[in-house]
Amino acid sequence: MEDNEVTKKRPQTWVKGQSGNPRGRTPGVERVRQLLEPHREELIAKAVSLALAGDTVALRICIDRIAPPPRAESAPVSIPGIALAGTMSDKARAIVDAAGSSILSPDTAAVLLGAIASAAKIIEIDDLAARIAALEARELT
Repeated sequence: MEDNEVTKKRPQTWVKGQSGNPRGRTPGVERVRQLLEPHREELIAKAVSLALAGDTVALRICIDRIAPPPRAESAPVSIPGIALAGTMSDKARAIVDAAGSSILSPDTAAVLLGAIASAAKIIEIDDLAARIAALEARELT
């Protein structure tokens, strides 16, 4: 390390094995809900009246509650050949072929390929960890 380099170490602010928050959660959202609940109908009426009067923030709140943004949902799919595919690359080929044959949408294919890539990365990390452990064990003997 050079003389002009500065290293910063974050001090450990907790004791190992001891909770950083021994008193538990502070009352937050649930407490606010409890306070607002008796006034629920009045607050809703006020938000609606403000929205109808042109208040854009109140309008956004009302719209978000009436019609929240849709969640992405995919229907289950059956991909020809994927059950017989032995390797990750064979499974990826089956997905790409299914997308090319319009069995899968491009978005669904991308999500599935991403899942395969993540699984491959996990397998790779596990394999490397096992190899390192074997090398270290061999070195110790």
